[in-house]
Amino acid sequence: MGESKILLEEWSPVCNIQAFVERTDTSCYFYLWVKPGMEDAVVKSCWICNVSVAPGELDVESMRRGIAPAMPEQYVLHDAGGMELDADKLKIVWFEEGNAAALLSEEELLCVIPCWSGYQGFHGYSRYADGMAPCAWGLEDALETIGPRVARSQTFWDWFEYEPEYWKITQKTHMDVLEDFFGPCQNYYAIDNEEFPPKALVRGTRDGVVYGITAGVSLIPMPGIELYDSQDYRTDRRMELGFAAVKQHEGLCNQMFSYLAAASAYPWQEETFFAHGHTVPYNRIEGFAAVLFVNPRMVPGLEMPDYKPCMEDPVNLLWVVPITEEEYQFAMEHDIGETLGHVRGALAKVHIFDGKPKFSVRA
Repeated sequence: MGESKILLEEWSPVCNIQAFVERTDTSCYFYLWVKPGMEDAVVKSCWICNVSVAPGELDVESMRRGIAPAMPEQYVLHDAGGMELDADKLKIVWFEEGNAAALLSEEELLCVIPCWSGYQGFHGYSRYADGMAPCAWGLEDALETIGPRVARSQTFWDWFEYEPEYWKITQKTHMDVLEDFFGPCQNYYAIDNEEFPPKALVRGTRDGVVYGITAGVSLIPMPGIELYDSQDYRTDRRMELGFAAVKQHEGLCNQMFSYLAAASAYPWQEETFFAHGHTVPYNRIEGFAAVLFVNPRMVPGLEMPDYKPCMEDPVNLLWVVPITEEEYQFAMEHDIGETLGHVRGALAKVHIFDGKPKFSVRA
């Protein structure tokens, strides 16, 4: 084997993922290196094409030595003698969530590594693969769904590049919605550490309740939801986070607002998502062990700002509700509907922290 050559490399705009195209003496592959340099790093790979004569069978022994194999002739749609990629024409289009990517040659779609790559032996889709090949599945059968998604993703990222006022537009949209909800903004905190994407947390007070709600987190969809709900994933993939407390516990707000800021980056750091009913350990409040995420869209009568759709997707507010150890154990063992069925007092106030347990439960 001669030395390999990297034809193109690029980082995800929002996730800790590096994409690159590698050419060896036998083939070209598209890779996504997830969390490079970390203990739980994963490399996803997809064959693009052979650059030399296709073998009669898969070189399993080379694969065991970590060498990317050429595709056997029976699965190859291009010339059996091989083909070359023009590195100057290659470009990467990241999916909107930032955890999957497509490779194009000018405007021709060559290869796609979706987020479900790596499951049950699936690698990705290649224009030059025929059927369910060993290192890539044929792209043709998936084009009806994958093609429009790649095009939409290209349009999505182009907006950030070609609309210099994108944050001012987003910021105004959120400020209008939040001030309609809790009145004039009392404090505005940038929570993006001057990194992309920009986002903020806005504080306001209404009827003796202090609110802190993020603004702009929903601009980027959360990754991973479609692995659990491939049909309706767009319904839940955009979120903002909120915390509310009675004035008596106003001193807790800054701590919880810091938590919201940190949590607002977590889905893209870990390639995961937050949704209605999810719990996360959090023991920095005396007497409480975790937080529960509650989506007002799923709870009739529970208040939330009147968000307009973001790029045709609904925006979900997840109220962050501190829960005790007993409540936490119950919530992990039961669905969110049953947990909310044990609420103390009015369900419409479940998101407002008052220092007391919210649920009458026994783990």
